[in-house]
Amino acid sequence: MDKETENKINLKFHHIGVAARNIEKEFKTFEKLGYSKCSEIFCDEIQKIKGLFIQAPNQPCLELLEGIEENNPIKSHLLKGNKFYHFAYETKDIENDLKYFTEKLRAKVIVPVTKARYFEKICFMVLPNMMIVELVQLRISENG
Repeated sequence: MDKETENKINLKFHHIGVAARNIEKEFKTFEKLGYSKCSEIFCDEIQKIKGLFIQAPNQPCLELLEGIEENNPIKSHLLKGNKFYHFAYETKDIENDLKYFTEKLRAKVIVPVTKARYFEKICFMVLPNMMIVELVQLRISENG
């Protein structure tokens, strides 16, 4: 493996996280852009959010996220005006891929590997360029 290949990771893009004050109102705007619901609204008490996945032809999958408590991770993004705030990638081995991000790409973990409502496991990190990345490990039945 050459040096350039060694410093790259090959993960499948999953979605862009979108901060919303109200998922239902936010969806109505995206619906006008051709998006439709591809999940039910789910609630994750651990992350203090509720979410909805939406999709449109030839568009990226989006995860609309709304905080469910006063102290939630969405609030700070909305206060800063950051609507589209993270990119998510699928992984089959979240611990190993997280190690790659922290050791090779100098990512800083902001939410360690944890169980999630919609996925088997998730984690969040911030890259040196301030990009927030989420790794999502699908449930075994979804990995096919």
